[in-house]
Amino acid sequence: MNFENDDMYYPDDSEMTHELDNTQMEELKSFNPTIIAYGANRVSEIPEVQEKIEDFKEAFSDKISDTKEAISDFFTTIGENIKEFTNGVYEGVKEFFEGSKEAEDKEFESYPREFSETREFGLDHCVEAAKEYFNPGVIENWANLSANDRAAISYAYAAEVAKAFQLENYKGVIFEEMAPGTLGSNCGDGYIHLTVDYLNPENTPLGIVDTITHELRHQYQMECIAGYHDVPDEVRNEWAVAKAIYTTDGACSYDPWGYMYNPLETDSRFAGETVVREMTKDMINDIIAQA
Repeated sequence: MNFENDDMYYPDDSEMTHELDNTQMEELKSFNPTIIAYGANRVSEIPEVQEKIEDFKEAFSDKISDTKEAISDFFTTIGENIKEFTNGVYEGVKEFFEGSKEAEDKEFESYPREFSETREFGLDHCVEAAKEYFNPGVIENWANLSANDRAAISYAYAAEVAKAFQLENYKGVIFEEMAPGTLGSNCGDGYIHLTVDYLNPENTPLGIVDTITHELRHQYQMECIAGYHDVPDEVRNEWAVAKAIYTTDGACSYDPWGYMYNPLETDSRFAGETVVREMTKDMINDIIAQA
């Protein structure tokens, strides 16, 4: 909204921040005798005002104390009711849950830490590589680089991502014309395909970081399904089923797990977006530290 009125008055910064001059002080004194003794800028020092402030503080403290006690009583009551309601139900299934947790703990203890945390596997290395190849200087001068330079930086980053995911069958990056709205693709054959539009100077290099990480994560998923990587069976099974039901046909509202919320896609989006988020966070904090 934009309001314009020639009759309206807008004070400038100097008028909004200036101190009272002697003439203005005299005018104020004529309206309030207490200002004569304490000054316009020290109203809080007036005894009557201080007394009111102390009364308010005391009353506010009492209210806070009463509120805390009431909240504590409320949650105690609710907790007891929930405990009473669920106790019988939990006793009936406690053995099942405790047995499952014990078995799960033993299973995950048999895997190295990086495999028991499959979602984060390799991402730290990807972040470091992204910060190296897409450092602030490269990002700032991206539009001034040639298309060949942009491609070379992309190839170098992709090779590091392949190392991070310990890919067995990485073959490279192919920039090509793609359908509108398509940024990249991977079918598990070792190649990732990226839209050639990414090499245009007006496109952000962060998109390349995101998409390369995303597509090579798909390569990692396919290799996990094929048994090349040691991941928990639950993850391998999830991705195998996700591959079987994967489709871009039809609206997401009718088949949310076909593409948009397919486990392969949610995992790959997490990978790409995590790398961009972490490298951005580190850049911002480096700038603040140097300020």
